[in-house]
Amino acid sequence: MRRHFETLTMKAARAIRHWWLYVICGILCFAAGIAVFVFPMDSYLALGIIFGVLMLVVGAAQLVVGASSGNYFAMRGYLIVGGILDLILGIFLCVNPGVTLVLMPVLLGIWMLYHSFMIMAFGGDMETFNVSGSGWAVAGGALLMLLAVFVLVNPLSAGVATVVILTGIGLMIFGILLCAIGFTMRTVHRQFDPE
Repeated sequence: MRRHFETLTMKAARAIRHWWLYVICGILCFAAGIAVFVFPMDSYLALGIIFGVLMLVVGAAQLVVGASSGNYFAMRGYLIVGGILDLILGIFLCVNPGVTLVLMPVLLGIWMLYHSFMIMAFGGDMETFNVSGSGWAVAGGALLMLLAVFVLVNPLSAGVATVVILTGIGLMIFGILLCAIGFTMRTVHRQFDPE
């Protein structure tokens, strides 16, 4: 058992080379969330394309981080699966913007729900290795999950205004969480530095 934990600790100590991709994706998501509130009338029509492009960027970043890092905190399997799903949904949203007006609440809810579980799992891993700040990840993931459940409970009758507001809030929260995860991944290996 001790040997297994030492192996996990060594994996956790490895630096993540592409942590900055999370920060860039976080800034883009936060900016898109603000844009949704600044231009509310145009938001729902442009939401499908904006959301599709963001999914493509976040999915590509997840694939790069997952494929290039052996760090325990990078959650390689989750990142690769999530990245592939994000790319597929992003392409679908960009190619079919008219169809997405009907499916937008459902896709938004599923996307936020999946990422909320990933963020809470990241917080749990931080807690396991006594990395400071695990509470923000769990709380932020739980908040994102509540937004996702609210959208998924009654997705087609939520109304345009509700979908726009929830999307803006969700994108801003997700952006903040991505930036925090990026900076945490940058510094997490210092927690395990033997010197």
